[in-house]
Amino acid sequence: MEIATREEKDVLIIDVSGDVDATNSQSLKTKIHEEIEDNKAKILINLSEVPYMDSAGLGLLVSCLKRANQHFSDLKLFGLREEVKSVFTLTRLDKVFQIFEDEETALKSFQN
Repeated sequence: MEIATREEKDVLIIDVSGDVDATNSQSLKTKIHEEIEDNKAKILINLSEVPYMDSAGLGLLVSCLKRANQHFSDLKLFGLREEVKSVFTLTRLDKVFQIFEDEETALKSFQN
């Protein structure tokens, strides 16, 4: 798994590529928590290059969303592939997270 960050206006975008599973989810969790602790108020996680996510990956995102809420940050997801999207739907996490199809739509959601 690889993690890269970039900023678009006042939104931090975290680009994730590769599988997000029990063997590597801790590094992503640490990165997102660090960004939240650095007072990043608007965070987008790009999952368009994530072909597989297991329960550990889901757990890390739930943990990060909880941390974001505690720090009054807004954390949203975009670009979920069908395989990953189906896991969110099965676990009903699609009702918990704000999930967008693409980056442009996700970025616009912060303007409302």
